[in-house]
Amino acid sequence: MPGTHRSSFSRRGLLGAAALPLLAQEGGTPAASWPRFGRKIRVGMVGLEGHPSIVYDVAEKHPDLTLTAIAKDSMPVAGLTRRKAFQETRVYDDFETMFQKETFDVVGVCNTNGHRARVIVEAARRGWHVAAEKPVALNGEELRAVRDAVSKSGVGFTSLLPMRYEPPLYTMARLVHEGAIGDVLLMNAQKSYKLGSRADWYNNPALFGSTMQWIGVHMMDLMHWVSGQPFRTAYSYEKSVEQPAGSTMENVAGAVFQLKNNGVATLNMDYLRPDAASTHGDDRLRVAGTKGILEYRLRDGLLSLTGGQRDLVKPRLEAPAYPLFLEFLLNIYEQRPMLIHPNEIFHVVEALNAARKSSASGCAEPVLTPGVA
Repeated sequence: MPGTHRSSFSRRGLLGAAALPLLAQEGGTPAASWPRFGRKIRVGMVGLEGHPSIVYDVAEKHPDLTLTAIAKDSMPVAGLTRRKAFQETRVYDDFETMFQKETFDVVGVCNTNGHRARVIVEAARRGWHVAAEKPVALNGEELRAVRDAVSKSGVGFTSLLPMRYEPPLYTMARLVHEGAIGDVLLMNAQKSYKLGSRADWYNNPALFGSTMQWIGVHMMDLMHWVSGQPFRTAYSYEKSVEQPAGSTMENVAGAVFQLKNNGVATLNMDYLRPDAASTHGDDRLRVAGTKGILEYRLRDGLLSLTGGQRDLVKPRLEAPAYPLFLEFLLNIYEQRPMLIHPNEIFHVVEALNAARKSSASGCAEPVLTPGVA
């Protein structure tokens, strides 16, 4: 299909997004000025876990998009279908029935982690473009099935990784890609969250996967994208420590990754953030290169120290022109470049799978991506 990214695992393909023209400006384009498609686009959704608003917010605002139907998963859908734009959206109890009765152009897959790969494969087999919640697979078998289905069908495929579209992190990537800090040799990332109350599936490893896969994927994606470096090996530790009986979701986790250029990336994650903290999360990313350093903290934004600077400064921020889901559709129907390439998604999932294996084996594990040296 025109404008889709196919899954050829070349070095150029894997890092292709780094070379894309990043359609930047001071802020995103207002919805009233979004490009039109000259046709109606039928959107379906499976579940409302994770970041479903990335899909339905664009469907709500764009006159060419219709949220045709939604299949229930673990989250209730009544709040969404009460919205004026979605009052005619049909609701199904399961995705199998919906897929038999409906036809879509694109499907947002936001169900529980352990059920996601199957739905992606089924949607791709029907020739529907797919925007899937992260992670797109929990193990190598699921990943191969997803990758093969996307490749054979030729459909457009992306994952809901919104941190690339946040102005401080988008600007960080632009600065690194433009050579502002030279070659990246060290990265340190953090995800720290409040535990709060969690649905039962978070304590079922077959449905949840692991904390590394659920929240680590964001920082893994950013580190790969910002640095332009594939991951070669992973060493990881994940545990559930001093939690209530029956809670198996890991609340402490850490990993070290070797980069292809022999640089090092570290990632620490926890669900230990106090309930009284002013924000739900405390995200951080530090990127050190041969010519300088960039640091991002959720509270402070983006800071840089490069060249002859004596102190950290705040760079001028830029943002993508369009939100993730709209950019995905523009890539499909108008062959415009997109910030996320499927090969990057698959490589990061391979790295997450290696980290999970390492946590079980106690040894460093290789990151296996076909066709990538």
